[in-house]
Amino acid sequence: METIIHKTLKLLLDEFGAEYDVITVSEENSHYRANIEAPNASRLIGRGGQTLQAIQILLKSILWAQNEEKVFVTVDVDNYRKDQEDKVLEKVERTIDLMKERNLSEIKLNPMSPYYRRLVHLWVAENFPDLTTDSIGEGSGRAIKVFYK
Repeated sequence: METIIHKTLKLLLDEFGAEYDVITVSEENSHYRANIEAPNASRLIGRGGQTLQAIQILLKSILWAQNEEKVFVTVDVDNYRKDQEDKVLEKVERTIDLMKERNLSEIKLNPMSPYYRRLVHLWVAENFPDLTTDSIGEGSGRAIKVFYK
C-alpha cells in the first residue's frame, strides 16, 4: 500500500505542477502517513493548512475509488501537520495535568476539528488508562470532555 500511496501522491503533485523533493510513506496500525519535503513548503501547506487538507482529501478520494476498503492516510509537508498535532497533544496534556492537580472530575477542551478530536480521543485512551473522553457540542463548537472512568 505504501508504494500505491507514494505513486498516487506523486502523480497528483505532478499534475498540479507542485515543487517537491521527496515523498516518504510510512504505516503504523493500518494508518499511513505521507510526508512531502518541498523547497517552498508554504505553497503546499496553504493558509491554515487548507491546501494541505485539499491534497489529503483528493488523495483519499482517489485511493478509496481504487480500493475496495478505505485507506486511512494523513498527508504532511515538512512535518507541518506533525508539529501541529504535537502542539495540540501538549496542550491537552497540560490541561489534564491541571485537571488532576485541582482534583476536577472532568474538564472540557477547546473546540477542535474532527481530525484533532479523533487524535485526542485515541491519544488519551492510549496514555491515560484512568480517563475517558466524549465529544460534546455541535458544528464548529464541537469539543472534547475528558473525565474519569
